[in-house]
Amino acid sequence: MMDQESLQQFRAEVLARRNLPTIPAVLSRIITLVEGEMTNARHLVDVIERDQALTGKILRLANSAFFGQSRRVATIPRAILLLGFSTVRNLALGVKVWDTLAGGVAKKRLEDLWVHSVSVAVATKLLSARLCDGDPDEGFTAGLLHDVGRLVLAARFKDAYWSAVEGDGTTPVDEIERSHFGVDHAEVGSWLFEAWNLPPGIVEAVRRHHDPDLKPGVSGLLGAANRLLHVVGLAEHGAETEAVFAWTATRGVTAALWDAIVPELRDSSGLGDAHGG
Repeated sequence: MMDQESLQQFRAEVLARRNLPTIPAVLSRIITLVEGEMTNARHLVDVIERDQALTGKILRLANSAFFGQSRRVATIPRAILLLGFSTVRNLALGVKVWDTLAGGVAKKRLEDLWVHSVSVAVATKLLSARLCDGDPDEGFTAGLLHDVGRLVLAARFKDAYWSAVEGDGTTPVDEIERSHFGVDHAEVGSWLFEAWNLPPGIVEAVRRHHDPDLKPGVSGLLGAANRLLHVVGLAEHGAETEAVFAWTATRGVTAALWDAIVPELRDSSGLGDAHGG
């Protein structure tokens, strides 16, 4: 475990973006679009179309079952028209962040993390919209990014990180991280997004998604979605899940509401596949 001095040094390194991959120009411009109030669809098209791999991934996402388009989405302008500016921008941000930090992570691990993050993103957006609590688009972005701190920890500790978190199938990963490294991925992810000047609401939601108390707005709904997907998933739930629903109900996330969004979450499963290749 890192002592306090080492932990502060690690935080300083993340904030200064040392020992992390250089941010590609495309990602830097997408982050600017997230921050800016005067950006428009033309700006977003220009950014995405400069990156062929990103363009292909966004189009695969746009054509997944979750978005339910009856005709194939073949261009980025068409994707923005059908899905909306904020959805395409947020997908671009999520895909590019993961691509930037994915170096050295085994493909299967990366796919598992991405699929979970997409599910959490969709669930958070749906819960936010149905409960009129927080900004659904901000919830979607925070969901896509909530586990990115795991990639940062893996970059710092290499195989020692994966050996620690994959050796126990019962203890929550954030508890394992704190016991082995002195900090968890939620905190580390928030450091990175603070350094990248992402909106404070997203930074705070990422930081708090493992908090024992669910806060109002996106932060609490992200925590609820993350926990429910780990414990309940998309299958039929029984008595063993009553405790987690009693916890999430403090933010209005009841078993009935979860059952109502599960079909849409199942449709979103194809979004995870679209990250590869």
